[in-house]
Amino acid sequence: MEQLKVVGKSVERKDGRAKVTGRARFAGDLVAPGMLHGKILRSPIAHGNILNIDTSKARALPGVMAVITGEDFPGKPYGTRPDTRDQLPMPISKVHHFGEGVAAVAAIDEDTAEEALDLIRVDYEELPVVLTAEDALRPGAPPVNEFKETNLAYYSDFVFGEVEEGFKKADYIRKETFTSQRVTVGFIEPHACLAEVDPSGRVLFQGSKQSPYITWRHMCRALDIPLSKMRIVNPFVGGAFSGKHDPFDVDFAAVRLAQITGRPVKIVLNYDEVLAAYRQRNAMDARLRLGVKKNGAITALEANCVLEGGPVCGIGPFNIYYFGAFLNIPYRIPAIKYHGELVYSNRAPCGTVRGQEIVLAQFALDSLLHMVGEEIGVDPVEMRVVNAVPDNWTTANGIVVDVSGLSRCIEKSAEIIGWKESRKQSGRGRGIGFSCASHPSGPRLGGHFGSSVVLKLVEDGKVIVTHGGTEIGQGCNTVFCQMVAEVLGLPIEDVEQGVSDSDTTIFDSGMFGDRCTYWDGNAAILAAEDLKRQLAEIAAKELNVDPKDLCFEDRRIYVRDQPEKGIGFLLAVRKAYYEKGAPLYGRGYWAATDIDIVDWKTGKGNLAHGLDFIATAIELEVDRETGQVTLLRSAHGDDAGQPINPLMLDGQVIGGSTHMIGHGLLEESLYDERGRSLNCSWRDYKQPTSMDVPFEAIVEHIHTRDPYGPFGAKGAGEASSCSTLAAIANGIYDAVGVRIRDLPITPEKILKALREKEGR
Repeated sequence: MEQLKVVGKSVERKDGRAKVTGRARFAGDLVAPGMLHGKILRSPIAHGNILNIDTSKARALPGVMAVITGEDFPGKPYGTRPDTRDQLPMPISKVHHFGEGVAAVAAIDEDTAEEALDLIRVDYEELPVVLTAEDALRPGAPPVNEFKETNLAYYSDFVFGEVEEGFKKADYIRKETFTSQRVTVGFIEPHACLAEVDPSGRVLFQGSKQSPYITWRHMCRALDIPLSKMRIVNPFVGGAFSGKHDPFDVDFAAVRLAQITGRPVKIVLNYDEVLAAYRQRNAMDARLRLGVKKNGAITALEANCVLEGGPVCGIGPFNIYYFGAFLNIPYRIPAIKYHGELVYSNRAPCGTVRGQEIVLAQFALDSLLHMVGEEIGVDPVEMRVVNAVPDNWTTANGIVVDVSGLSRCIEKSAEIIGWKESRKQSGRGRGIGFSCASHPSGPRLGGHFGSSVVLKLVEDGKVIVTHGGTEIGQGCNTVFCQMVAEVLGLPIEDVEQGVSDSDTTIFDSGMFGDRCTYWDGNAAILAAEDLKRQLAEIAAKELNVDPKDLCFEDRRIYVRDQPEKGIGFLLAVRKAYYEKGAPLYGRGYWAATDIDIVDWKTGKGNLAHGLDFIATAIELEVDRETGQVTLLRSAHGDDAGQPINPLMLDGQVIGGSTHMIGHGLLEESLYDERGRSLNCSWRDYKQPTSMDVPFEAIVEHIHTRDPYGPFGAKGAGEASSCSTLAAIANGIYDAVGVRIRDLPITPEKILKALREKEGR
């Protein structure tokens, strides 16, 4: 086992001091000379034809510099895949959901911009709305998206293994239906951006974006400008949780207004706008049929899932794939049949949210697994041990598991939470819920999909790391610096994070799906190795040895087995600069090119290395009089491979679980019969606070070593999101004996179930 000096240590975050002192500049803090302020006019209806937009009075208002509508864009649709390009920067002929942006203004100050919005007149022909998947698929339902004739936006069908044969082998079969609500993403910083256009027409865009490369591609397509005509510089980002991948009307409007006025334009949304009109998690309706042997071993699974996703596809086809693909993991399922549908509706658009739709798949599967175990008399923990995926396992649909610590995760969580002792108190108002999950360390999708890192060696011996990803709170800038420092034998303070600027860094495929540490970490190591080779050649000439015989440690370069024979790291750097006269750069690029680009339609293929496994146990209490659920303790046995920064890893695991508490118990985006948002404010949309999370949360890291991961690490932070919903539902059943299959599990639903159970 190699001795690590920087990796594996809880070093200070690189962005920590700037953030806690208030010096970090987010998109809303940015200013530029001559800057204008933009505002967006939003549709008061959820579905309707746009008959006319009169902007004349707004244009005539003193201080207004420009007004735009959808007609001011090229009319080119964009989207995740060529076959699902169904979005425009702003609507031209019809509106699709409440709060959709239909016009935008740029003015000398925010008050003038707000006043101008009141002067814009829009004539609508209101159309019938479809708010649920059932409504959307009903014969004669009005089509939601003008680029598609039907409200069935996308579908997938998977069949792996001998499904019917598997059910014949089963000693017990059970069918259940599970449903889940619409929820918002929940980041603190609202969408904001600043756009500038130079005299040559080149755009400088600075915004609160999670994946600049995705934003850059889609915006250039929809604006019909060459990729080289846009530069993206990322400021600090105040959280994202997968809600800031795509370009939005706010981004397009700022750029177009800047192009028209020739002046910088900044737009900052308020949170009412974010809650009403921007990305949410899909509503789900899923039906599962599970077959098991007497010992609890799964023989077959059949699943049907419908996701209601708003008026655009977005990343929805991938959500459909993910739901089905990850029914195969973390349990051994020899045969599976799956049909998934994505359906248009007149509610706010959906996208990815932390854990993607694995969150919903695992809620359904792990709830059903618990129910089946209860029915056949197999302990819920034992049920999971029996089915846990081991090392070197290939799932029915071809996903390869290289390393799995799941069995140990289960044992550790059960031990910490006191599972065996708790059986004496089960059903007396206090219970423990158990659930497992797995999440890939970044799936490989189509197109350019990889990660790149560039290191610049400064002549004072310091190293600057630049990459195309985004620090969104997960700690990527810190762990990349730790990896580079480890390879070069430097203390962490000698490695600094550079600015994420598309002119100086190679684009990254995006910060999502737990791919940050894994993909960019491997690229960072390769870049450090590249720089190390160059320095080794310089030092080898000075020491008259083979470069391969040199070691880098404690700011020194020395001969292996002769530590006294060496030179200082800084001396080698100065020889490079002052004798060779050339600056040194290290370059690294990594992509999982040995795995398949998965077919989203059929689900076949190995989408990723580095599967993170987790077992979550949550102890809770249910008040039988009020239905109120209080979370008391949580324990997470987590296999994320080699921890790079243990303290930040703890934060990711606990944070991922905490994020889903709201989904499980509190949150729901509500609409009236006309599709208007009913709770688009923090006063009415309830998310968990510090008072709603478990009083005690324990994370126990199960150390494994992934053969492809950087220093053996895997991704982390999303698996705990996937395991939490079922753990809560199972815990409530354990406490009071009622099973809630429809999220969120509110006090009203619990009380109703208790009354029905007691015959009242």
